[in-house]
Amino acid sequence: MAPLGTESRRTGLRWHLRQETRSRHDAADALGSDHDLGTLAGYRGFLRAHARALPALEAACDAAGLAARLPDWPRRRRAAALAADLAALGVAAPDSPPLAFAGVEEALGAAYVLEGSRLGNAMLLRQAAALPEARGATAYLAHDPGTGGWPAFLPLLEQALPGSHLWPEAAHGARLAFDHFLAALRRERTAEPMLHA
Repeated sequence: MAPLGTESRRTGLRWHLRQETRSRHDAADALGSDHDLGTLAGYRGFLRAHARALPALEAACDAAGLAARLPDWPRRRRAAALAADLAALGVAAPDSPPLAFAGVEEALGAAYVLEGSRLGNAMLLRQAAALPEARGATAYLAHDPGTGGWPAFLPLLEQALPGSHLWPEAAHGARLAFDHFLAALRRERTAEPMLHA
C-alpha cells in the first residue's frame, strides 16, 4: 500500500507537467551546471543565458493573456530584475528570440517552467551572494513576487486549468518553454569563448 498522501502528489496538472517535461528538465539542469556561480565569469554567463530566454517567454505569456488566469502574473515577471543585474555588472543584454503561444493554456504550461526556475534560482542565490563583485546584482535570483512563491503558485495553476482535457496544451507550452531555455543555454555555451577571448 502506498504511503498516505502519495497518490495526491501524483495527480493533477503539476504532476502531468512534471512527467511531460522530465527529460527537458534534466537537460536544462545539466547545461545550467556549466555556470560556476562561485566566479564572476560564471555568474555573468548564467545571467546572459537566462536573458536569452526569459524576456521572450514572459512577453509571450503576456500576449497569450496569462494575467487573466493568473492575476498575480505581473508581479511574478522577472525580466526587469534580470536586466538590472546585467546592467549592474556591465554586461550587455543579449537578444531574446521571440516566440508565441497558441493560447493561454500553453502560457500556463510556460508559467510552470518559469516559476520552477525561480525555485531553482533561490538555491543559487547563496553562491552568487558570496561573490563580492555581485553585490547589488542579485535582484533576479532574489526576486520575490510577494505572493507566496511556488507553494502559492501551484494551487493557482490547478485552479486556472481544472479540466484535464486541456492539459496537453499546457504540457506543450511547458515543453516549448524548456526548449527555449535549452536553446538559450546552448547559445550562451558557444558564445562564452568569444566573450572571454
